[in-house]
Amino acid sequence: MIKLPYQQNLADDYYALFAKLRIKSDSFESYYNTYLKSKLNDYTLKDIVCGDFEKLEDIKKSVGSKFSSKSNVVKEVFNYDKSKAKISKLQPKIAKFFEDNIEVHTCYFCNIEFINKFSTSKKTKNGFTLDHFIDKGKYPYLALSLYNLVPSCYVCNSKIKGTQSIAGVAPTSQEFDFDDKVKFKTFMSNPNLFVNEETDIELFLKEDFSDKYQHYLQVLELDGRYDYHKYKVIEMIQKRRDYPDSRIKELAQLTQKTEEEVKQDLFGVYLKEDLHKRPLSKLIKDISEELGLL
Repeated sequence: MIKLPYQQNLADDYYALFAKLRIKSDSFESYYNTYLKSKLNDYTLKDIVCGDFEKLEDIKKSVGSKFSSKSNVVKEVFNYDKSKAKISKLQPKIAKFFEDNIEVHTCYFCNIEFINKFSTSKKTKNGFTLDHFIDKGKYPYLALSLYNLVPSCYVCNSKIKGTQSIAGVAPTSQEFDFDDKVKFKTFMSNPNLFVNEETDIELFLKEDFSDKYQHYLQVLELDGRYDYHKYKVIEMIQKRRDYPDSRIKELAQLTQKTEEEVKQDLFGVYLKEDLHKRPLSKLIKDISEELGLL
């Protein structure tokens, strides 16, 4: 549900990983041009590996799924599984690239779990998996594509989504506007904010005026998974009852802080650009809007 903050020139840096690889006596690019390019409708290796999400969708529609059903050279070369890949040790290099070049804090699919990298006594490790938004089994030539890889938690990748396809755009796409289109809503009918039990409110992700992300919500089962986190919403509602605008203003004057800083301290309100940094930050932001804090 969080858009990936890709930096400029990231694709060029990613492509550099492949420039150093060799298949037999050929460079990856030379081998691709000789043996694979014509099979993939003359798309360049850079198109396949570094094309943006919209480009990958075009390639998928053009080439189709003809390489998915049996063992073939395309599947072997682009195999992401390090135990079976024709090019060994590429999977950990890709994971390391994400560690070094992309801000990875929480799952970009659900924003529920931390997936940050961490240091042990021996080396740096990561807590994320890289999900293939476009199924690598059906479209194996996109298995190594930068914009097809979404840093995600184990629950989203393996227990919920698996090999299911999600209709629409990925968090890697420039067109991904989930935060604007879909909002958490409590549908709270009590204007005095007297809410004490989880049964006192409903909590849904609601998309207004379109159904662009309905399949996304269904596949990742986000409504059901967020139902567990009603406690956080109830805490915010109860605290808002105790801290109306007048009280927030008093605290700001007393502590010599801005009202926005006081709200941050009390409610953990995050700005839009910080959504990927903390679990449940979109939930907190949307409920803050509903409570008149933003």
